[in-house]
Amino acid sequence: MRWGWLDWPAGARQVLTLGFLVLVNWLLFAPSSTFKEVHIFLAYQDKLAHFGIFFVLAGLIRWSVPGLWGRGWMRVMLVLALVGYGLGTECLQPLIPGAGRAFEWLDLLMDGLGVAAGLALCERLAR
Repeated sequence: MRWGWLDWPAGARQVLTLGFLVLVNWLLFAPSSTFKEVHIFLAYQDKLAHFGIFFVLAGLIRWSVPGLWGRGWMRVMLVLALVGYGLGTECLQPLIPGAGRAFEWLDLLMDGLGVAAGLALCERLAR
């Protein structure tokens, strides 16, 4: 089955994934003052942002190299790598001078849930 937009060339998928990863790094390490003008619509919208970022990141990585990450232990390694990336970013945020960022367990939980949901959606689309 071909889905059009899902059937991009591998190089294009990988460039898109790399570009999103650069954006994610900027979002996760930018000073908190960068986001002061963002209007708050929901009480925990920053947690939803963590979920969404890792949902998209997991899906893009799974989509960009489908043959590598789709089977057995490699799928487990992808989950561990993405959750480890989330943990690493949470641990590094407080170390950035003047960033005003702090480690939050709830952010890490939402990162993990986003990874799980993103990969679950990819598995469903792959069938």
